[in-house]
Amino acid sequence: MRALVRRHDSVSQRSPIRPAERTLAGVKAQSLRAMNLSLALRHILAHPGEISRSGISQATGITRATVSRLVDELIGADLVIETDPPAGARGRPANRLVPAPGSAVALGLEINISQISALLVDLTGAEIASARIDDDFAGSAPDEVVTRLAALAHDLVADALPPGALFLGSALALPGLVAPNALTLAPNLGWRDIPFDSLLAPLAELSPAIVANEADFAAFAVANPLPGVPSGPASFIYVSGEVGIGAGIMVDHRPLSGARGWSGEIGHICADPAGPVCSCGATGCLEAYLGLRALARRSGLDRAASLDDIRAAAERGDEPVLAALTEGGAALGRALAAVINSVDIPLVLLGGIVGELGEWLIEPAREEISQRVLQSAWSSPRIEFLPDSRNLTARGAAHRILQRLVDDPAAWTGQHR
Repeated sequence: MRALVRRHDSVSQRSPIRPAERTLAGVKAQSLRAMNLSLALRHILAHPGEISRSGISQATGITRATVSRLVDELIGADLVIETDPPAGARGRPANRLVPAPGSAVALGLEINISQISALLVDLTGAEIASARIDDDFAGSAPDEVVTRLAALAHDLVADALPPGALFLGSALALPGLVAPNALTLAPNLGWRDIPFDSLLAPLAELSPAIVANEADFAAFAVANPLPGVPSGPASFIYVSGEVGIGAGIMVDHRPLSGARGWSGEIGHICADPAGPVCSCGATGCLEAYLGLRALARRSGLDRAASLDDIRAAAERGDEPVLAALTEGGAALGRALAAVINSVDIPLVLLGGIVGELGEWLIEPAREEISQRVLQSAWSSPRIEFLPDSRNLTARGAAHRILQRLVDDPAAWTGQHR
């Protein structure tokens, strides 16, 4: 595993300008090079196996000579591979460029109420390996859970990291309010006011660089299905959940995080002030209707009932379960109507247990939205299911780390095998 160091270009001592000007000019030149290097890498990631050096030049307006130097730097850093032209191509076909598989790798980590997980993803977007532990982490001790996650992740990296790969670090997803320097509150875990210095200590060897809400990471993966490639929907509300319900809001492929990074707490929008008590202490929150344990309780099932248990009961036509799902769908619609009216984003994507149970939730949700969203008469909001969101949070966490490389590859190109 290559070490992480950042290389900085020096300015020639023969420069005729004064020292202060030399420093300023050097920063400008380095910044331009870094921007162009990032631009070249983005085009390769967006068109793997299709784009050539001349294609990058045509797409960006950068001279062919400069593009050639940039591509050589990316190849020399083991981030990009140049392949032979396609067989049977006519004329003088150019070599094609692809991101190097298994060369630059990021680790996505997740702590949730019923599981902890780790996922390794490389620059091509390939999932190299994953690991998961299922357990009940409600009311758990933070240091014990993070230590278990660290052991799981260490084993995963040791066993699956490709030889010679550049390990870029890790990102951690948490189910709650995440401030810049601390986990403020994760009500379903029973955690609050934990500084990152102590929370992340067991993960230190895994270079944790980003900590954020789990739904925000998942939404990032939807908007950026491949590292550095914002080819997913541009603006949407992603709703997911397990025991808790959260949302990630994206605008033009960027997260709408709020002033302190706390946006998206849709699970604690009030669906009915006279409703059941939520884990946060308030009454009538969406989460008190639609969280996994809330659904089990309102369906008359055992508190430990799984998603599969609820689905099976619904498919059998169990009336208390169907009533709880209808009520949960209506509560979801009321909460979404408040969000759509506030931020004017008409696309809603459902993942996690919300997506898995969507066939029973969507009609009561749509009915509430049609009545409560002011714009619905002119532009009806869309609600869609995501077909598979199981690893979406951990993948989004890994993609956020890989995005740092894409944004500034010049900081990493000194790392050679």
